[in-house]
Amino acid sequence: MKSDFICHRKHLFRDSIYQIEIQNDKLLLLNTQGFVKYSLSLTWSVEINWKISSTDQAFGFQIDQKFKWFYAKPKIIETLRAALKKHITSKDFQIFYNIGSHISKGQNSYCYEFFKNNDDKLNYVVKLIKREQIGEINQLYNELNILKILNHPGLPKFVELFNTNNSYYIVMEKIEGQKLSKLNSTQKQQLSLIQIQLIIFECLKILQYLSQIQVIHRDIQPDNIIYDSKVQTESVKLIDFAKATKVGTDLKLLGTPGFIAPEILQEKRYSTESDMFSLGCVFYKLLVKQDLFQGINQEETLKENKKFLFNLKNLQLIRIPQSAQNLLTQMLEIDPKQRIKAKEAINHPFFKEQMDYSTSPKISTRNLSVSKSVRNLEGIMMSPNQNKLKALDQQILVDYFQNELPPMHQIPVMKQVKGGCRFSFNNSIDTNTQAKSKYDKTST
Repeated sequence: MKSDFICHRKHLFRDSIYQIEIQNDKLLLLNTQGFVKYSLSLTWSVEINWKISSTDQAFGFQIDQKFKWFYAKPKIIETLRAALKKHITSKDFQIFYNIGSHISKGQNSYCYEFFKNNDDKLNYVVKLIKREQIGEINQLYNELNILKILNHPGLPKFVELFNTNNSYYIVMEKIEGQKLSKLNSTQKQQLSLIQIQLIIFECLKILQYLSQIQVIHRDIQPDNIIYDSKVQTESVKLIDFAKATKVGTDLKLLGTPGFIAPEILQEKRYSTESDMFSLGCVFYKLLVKQDLFQGINQEETLKENKKFLFNLKNLQLIRIPQSAQNLLTQMLEIDPKQRIKAKEAINHPFFKEQMDYSTSPKISTRNLSVSKSVRNLEGIMMSPNQNKLKALDQQILVDYFQNELPPMHQIPVMKQVKGGCRFSFNNSIDTNTQAKSKYDKTST
């Protein structure tokens, strides 16, 4: 801090003057002789009060079982608050912000739009958590420690923390767009493949960054991904780091049933690769508009999730390009050591195809003919020929990139196809062979 960065304590006869300094994660107040009179560790458990008025501005805190106020010029208070707010807990939320409209409700929290008292723009959101809803306070501190180090356009920007009336207010910059869960359930048509490619590509860039800073999100699912179709760049955001952790610490069984990696459910050591599996589950849901692991409730879904039985061959029936199927298979690899890394996935051919077709100014809203897709696929399966397979792949690419997916009720799933079967990576059955043998029997 500058030499003129000073404050004073009011006394009856003569005020005490202190130099303000921040060193080694501590707030230091030095007397006129240069000795430290007050030292305050900058941790989330430290709470600082603020007085903000046109005539009197100050900061105060509890020390030696006494509460003390320190007065300073408005510019000094403003600078000090900016330096401290990502390291300590402030009091009196209402001094700085006004709550606006309610946005959403989480498991243990509420989310609101709000604005600064000197600004009428809704540029911020606040996550409000009641103290009694927090099990371990360190759980909240862990989330904050991760939020404050995030520095990526696809991640939330943490502003500050308040504790007012026994409630915690986590203040963050507002993110525009809609949750994928809402987007995927309300649209009559599925997202186009170009949009899906963009979403997954941006998510992979986020995962690459999280891997670099050694952070595991542990709850990647449609509710925690925001997509803004109105902007061309930085249109995808990953939110809610309540379950996040640093690699090598706090390796608990966490996540949303239906999106949890096998190594977590098997209570093995896990790392950032687990987030890739979760993103693979999201990728599948965007393509098919159905969960990879399904159940009538969370308990049933978790049971299915633990089995890790799924069939990706039904994706051929809705004309999903081979490159998309290949990427999805690598993302959903059971063995985390063999699972594709974010850096590799970003360079996958699936995204190079996106670059070829993204120049098209319009995406047709005409639905694909599912019955035609099935007939074409069955024809190739019954009489395999390299030229026919290549032609089918080319037709799939053109149709799929220039059209949108069919509505959910028209999407065939393998359990509805005669001769279909479920399989795991350890017990894969070739449906091509089944179809061919059936054809041979009927033709004799």
